[in-house]
Amino acid sequence: MMKKIAILFIIVTLLSLLVIPTNQVYAATNYTQKLQTGIDKFPKEYQDALNQIKKLHPKWNFEAYYTGIPWNTLILNETATHGRNRVIKSSDSSWLCTCNNIASGYACASEGIIKYYLDPRNFLNEVNIFQFLEISYNANIHNIDGIKKAMEGTFLNKEITYTLIEKQKNSEGVEEDVEKQYTKHYAEIVLEAAKQSKMSPYSIVTKIIQEVGTKGSDSVSGTYEGYKGYYNFFNLGAYDTGNAIVNALKYAKDKGWNNPYTAIIAGAKEIANSYTNAGQNTAYFYKWDVVGTKILKAGETQTVSSSNMFWHQYMTNVQDPTSQSKSLYNTYVKNKILDGDLNFVIPVYNDMPTENALPSGLTAEDGDLYYVNCTDGLAVRDKPSTSGKKLGTLYKNTLVVMLQRECAEANGYKWDKVKLSNGLTGYIASKYLTFKTKGISKKFEYKDSNIIIVPGATLKDIDSSATGELKTGAKIKVDGKEYTAVVLGDTNGDGKSSAGDYVLIKNHIMQTNLFNDNYKKLAADVNGDDNISASDYVLIKNYIMKGTNFVL
Repeated sequence: MMKKIAILFIIVTLLSLLVIPTNQVYAATNYTQKLQTGIDKFPKEYQDALNQIKKLHPKWNFEAYYTGIPWNTLILNETATHGRNRVIKSSDSSWLCTCNNIASGYACASEGIIKYYLDPRNFLNEVNIFQFLEISYNANIHNIDGIKKAMEGTFLNKEITYTLIEKQKNSEGVEEDVEKQYTKHYAEIVLEAAKQSKMSPYSIVTKIIQEVGTKGSDSVSGTYEGYKGYYNFFNLGAYDTGNAIVNALKYAKDKGWNNPYTAIIAGAKEIANSYTNAGQNTAYFYKWDVVGTKILKAGETQTVSSSNMFWHQYMTNVQDPTSQSKSLYNTYVKNKILDGDLNFVIPVYNDMPTENALPSGLTAEDGDLYYVNCTDGLAVRDKPSTSGKKLGTLYKNTLVVMLQRECAEANGYKWDKVKLSNGLTGYIASKYLTFKTKGISKKFEYKDSNIIIVPGATLKDIDSSATGELKTGAKIKVDGKEYTAVVLGDTNGDGKSSAGDYVLIKNHIMQTNLFNDNYKKLAADVNGDDNISASDYVLIKNYIMKGTNFVL
């Protein structure tokens, strides 16, 4: 029986809301899918990145899963129902759908961010490629010690005692229920779950942590009021409609998951039977239902109807597979099996565009743009130091506006001051930012102990902490550090670029009345060529007569 028909339940993560369309949006279409092994079997736009990874890990194998799905058709299906795909509601505004569908802190995702996370080419690096790792049980590499390493620093890294009701014959040979107590490490339970479900124990650990956190949640405490003694490690059935924890524990109670052992074993088998063993055998495929109903072997093909695709998602958070990839990568590093025989199944779509860039609310008009070049989550801090308070986390390719390049040095890093798309300012280690494009209308820039400012800018444009007056020669404090304000064209210190400044600049050029103060010279040098000349004179005149502002 097809997987979509066989499944009688809907799985939704605590972090998301899965919406199943009640009507077929588009006429059913059949897609022919095939699996081919080897980098040379991929489209050219995949091959360069895969060859770089292969140099690092010669034993890794890459399989191209040709889905047969046209890219535009994929996007139409993934955006057909609001709420099917979500992002954290505090994300860049360009990541949020205009429908304003928000549930449990997650908002409906925009088409741009869906395209970015759907495109496998955006994640072909040593770390993020782990979302394409085939997550099957392998007795040659999966063992108790390795699982314990994967559990380090989490609530799972311990022994627990639990009670099971088992059948046992009495002295008269009659079966009766008997309570038996066991003490096992969580790693032993997960290994047994892996063997029974045929799913990687590392993947099981990663999924548990993704669902309930490193410290565990009320879903696994066994003490939640009204559901004491029940556990749900995978948050199966945790709909966001109502109380997600209650929904998860109600699901567990209905299933009889009244101890951690049963909850983990049964939960893993349920997930594996519904996803892993039914064709969706990578973290990417758990999120994006673009494959058929069985695990293909190299060279095999299958025909799949669109009516059996697109909606069967384990989670709705579009970033979930990428988050899992980092956890899986770290697990393989810890267990010293990173260079083993690993198999990665990577989807290919028909008629893919040249690229699908990470959307951003920032443009060149906001200033000099830099992008995050690391694969991990990158911390933004309130001061240029690793001890600074973490203000947020940025992901690979996220854009920021550069305010001060290498403005400080601490903890072995040079630090940049940046502005995020939400207006927040903070500090990022310089090595993790790469220049993208020059700003076309910045409102200010730092130059030594001065702040060069275009007329009309405000203190808020500089920094939320900025205090002082925007007049040439005035002092401005930013984060406790003092700077001298230099308003372009304002040579008389009244905060404006006007006819009076026009005359003063003309006199300086004619050498009848020279500027003595450095900050006045900077104000007069409106084109920034370190020379006060007729070119600056003309720019001042155009500003006064035509309102044409200066460009930093």
